[in-house]
Amino acid sequence: MTLALAFATLAGNAQSSITMKFSDITVDTVFVENITKKSVDTLLVKNGETTYSCDAKDEVQAVEVAFVVDGEVRQLMTYAVPEENGIITASRKQLTYSGSKFFDEYDKYKSIVIDDQTRIQELLSEFKKKTLAGENRDSLVKVIRPQFFEASKRMEDKNIAYIKANPNSNVSVVLISYLQENQEELLSLISDEVKKGPFKNVVAEIEASIAENKALEEAKKNLAEGKPAPEFTLKDINGKDLALSSLRGKYVVLDFWGSWCGWCIKGIPEMKKYYEKYSGKMEILGIDCNDTEEKWRNAVAKHAIPWKHVYCPRKSDVTARYAIEGYPTKIIIDPEGKIVKTVVGEDPAFYTFLDELFK
Repeated sequence: MTLALAFATLAGNAQSSITMKFSDITVDTVFVENITKKSVDTLLVKNGETTYSCDAKDEVQAVEVAFVVDGEVRQLMTYAVPEENGIITASRKQLTYSGSKFFDEYDKYKSIVIDDQTRIQELLSEFKKKTLAGENRDSLVKVIRPQFFEASKRMEDKNIAYIKANPNSNVSVVLISYLQENQEELLSLISDEVKKGPFKNVVAEIEASIAENKALEEAKKNLAEGKPAPEFTLKDINGKDLALSSLRGKYVVLDFWGSWCGWCIKGIPEMKKYYEKYSGKMEILGIDCNDTEEKWRNAVAKHAIPWKHVYCPRKSDVTARYAIEGYPTKIIIDPEGKIVKTVVGEDPAFYTFLDELFK
């Protein structure tokens, strides 16, 4: 036995593969993004199939597969499971899973929700087709949205029922990761064996999401109108520390924004008008988020934004303490440092409120 083979034997075979087979459709290329490893592969299809392989070690890797059928991109999320070789068979109408424990289990789950999944896809296709044909978008939304929500609710209810009935299932862990609510309650039902198994990294992501949501809800409680605005100190456009408390004595608008945010940029001209209109009564502090410092500085210069600016690095907890969920978010603070109003989005209500406040 060679030394390399000996090490491989000791380490165990953690190789994983996902084979894509195409039954009644012609596909030339499959694009695979390994989200866990942050890598992208392009696979050629030969004789109607192709295989993606990776070293999954002792944890699953999240994989997104994409291919083009009849000019439309079809995408699906799945997992490369250690020591499992799954098969996904794609036809014009559906996907089937087989070949491994996880894929077989997922296919059984899928048979429960296939009618709702199909209905959701039909509604989305109908909306797209009719919109492109020139039908009124708002009218279509009124008709299709209730049907979409009804099918989505049925599917969510089935997901929750599946999780409760299958606490020893890795598929149940995946379904919990898709849910927006009740994650903590449902995760508590999952067996320790599953939590410590190959999907343990997915469990860790769910736990992190639960903790983040709890922190967000707690932050919202502390941001009610009349509550003191959380203090912070960030670097300004000149690289100097700027503390929120240094702006006491006049009204302050905290503008959480980014150069990447289209609505933030669209709102700058109106913000400039109101900055000039109430220049003696309020200050605006732009808090740039999810940007590089270079892009932030370039955006301030390009749009000639006249108010004060600070840079919020990704490691900062300022956005978490202010419960920022969308951009732009504008928070008005009174001269004593208490929160007066929060407006999310580029909303005319913000400017109406300023006019009422300063009349």
